[in-house]
Amino acid sequence: MKLLDELQSRFEIPNDRQLAAKLDVSTPVISRIRNGKCAVSADIMIRIHEVLGLPIAEIKELCQ
Repeated sequence: MKLLDELQSRFEIPNDRQLAAKLDVSTPVISRIRNGKCAVSADIMIRIHEVLGLPIAEIKELCQ
């Protein structure tokens, strides 16, 4: 998924496990998002904004 790839690239996070740890979510949540089995929830968007400082509008754009 474009959002997860961008987060890993921009913030130099090497894998989904470390991204999950940084966002304080479980690795399966990241896996389900990456595989298109669930959408990025508002809670996850807010978490990305709070932890990484990415604007919500940009997060939404990367989710498309």
